[in-house]
This record gives sequence, structure tokens and C-alpha cells, in this order.
Amino acid sequence: MRIPAKRTVMMMLMVCVFALALAVPASAADQDYVLWNPATNAVSHANASVDGPAVVTGTPGNYTIVITLKNEGTYMGITLPASYAYLNANDDSNPDYEISAVRSVAGGKTTFTISGVTSNTADLPIQLQTTVAGFHNAVHELVIKW
Repeated sequence: MRIPAKRTVMMMLMVCVFALALAVPASAADQDYVLWNPATNAVSHANASVDGPAVVTGTPGNYTIVITLKNEGTYMGITLPASYAYLNANDDSNPDYEISAVRSVAGGKTTFTISGVTSNTADLPIQLQTTVAGFHNAVHELVIKW
């Protein structure tokens, strides 16, 4: 029995679409977040630097979270250059920040990859070293709040 060429092409196309549909949910999920100051609330100038949602991959107990920050921020209505030297995360009640994120800088943005995170829904305390316009340099204790 011979299958017509049109039917073969249509079946191959349907198989490809089905394979892609299965692969997409397994790859990554975007998750909205804000940078929160535990002493007060959301930090508006820090959140102005957030570039889109976090990308979360992995399984419970071992998530990888990727966040991207713009290398600029708006402070009192003025846009200034910003840079981020490091980000450390605290994934438990231990007072130490035991996870050091991997940092990369490209295209006016800094990306931090935080690996080995236990939960992708629990707030994640971080230390973020920030330099603004070359004169303001500080380590901020914040929380990634989902």
C-alpha cells in the first residue's frame, strides 16, 4: 500500500508540531518577581532595573533561576548607568548566603544564574552588590518575591 505524498507531508508536519508541543513545557518557565526590601517593601528603583520575568528550570529541590537586570536605573527621574558585581542567595534559614550566582554581562544587561535553589515559589533572600554612576557602591539585602 502506498501513502500519497500530500498525506506523508501532512503526517510529518503533525508529528513535528506534536514533538515541539511536548518539548516546550519541559524546557523553562517564566516567573514574575519583584525585588523586595525586607525592612520596607518593594524597591521601586531596583525594580525599574528588572528586565522581564525570571526563567526557572529544574525540579523541586534543585531549581535554576535566571534573572536579568538592565545596566541602568532611574533614580529621582534621572537615568544613570548601573553595574552589579555579584549576587549571593540564601536558600534556607541559615544566616549565610550560601549560593553564589554566576554572572554574565552582555548587551547592556547583567544576567545572574542561581543554581541549586530548593523552591521556585518561596521568597529568596539575596545580597546584590550595586554600583550606580560609579559613585554609589553598596551591597543591598533584598528578597526575590514571587
